[in-house]
Amino acid sequence: MCMLIFYALDTETTGLDTKQHEVTQISLVRCSDRHQLNKYIKAEHPEQASPQALQITGRTKADLLNGENKLSVIEFCEKFIEEDGQTPEHRCMIAHNASFDKRFVHSLWQSVNKTFPAHLWLCTKEFTRSYTIRHGIANPKLNLRASLEIVNAKAKFGEHNALVDTQNAYILWKKLMDDGIDHLPHIKRSPHILE
Repeated sequence: MCMLIFYALDTETTGLDTKQHEVTQISLVRCSDRHQLNKYIKAEHPEQASPQALQITGRTKADLLNGENKLSVIEFCEKFIEEDGQTPEHRCMIAHNASFDKRFVHSLWQSVNKTFPAHLWLCTKEFTRSYTIRHGIANPKLNLRASLEIVNAKAKFGEHNALVDTQNAYILWKKLMDDGIDHLPHIKRSPHILE
């Protein structure tokens, strides 16, 4: 029997542009059993890293050379995801500002001529907005830490590290689900198609 499997996902990148910046860290939490994967990816072009991205993540260009090659990380991620026995149509990635992470994981998988193995995405930023509307909270800040505060959930320390941000995205999603916020309108189908 097929069922929807949720994964919290976060990436750290060397900037905002998928054409010149790259993923340097990826983390996934499988929500059904809370098993987590976290991998650092060796940058191929550390010289293209934006100063703002390095400042936000607290890393240097030299740090970007630490990690595994992207193909081995992608294969490890695929093995982890495929343990669920489901198809891409039955996997939903949860991310705070999901459009950003989706663009970068699609670009990463594209770079090795593979398609990302999940077709559904749920943005916890928009999911939290539904909570604020229900509770009459006007003009909320909706970054990940602020969103956790809004729903009275304690954030784990160490933001802008995919390991921690993925855990925080999971905590936020779980709290919103437990509070009965309707998640279905926030699930968007966006299969990765090779260009």
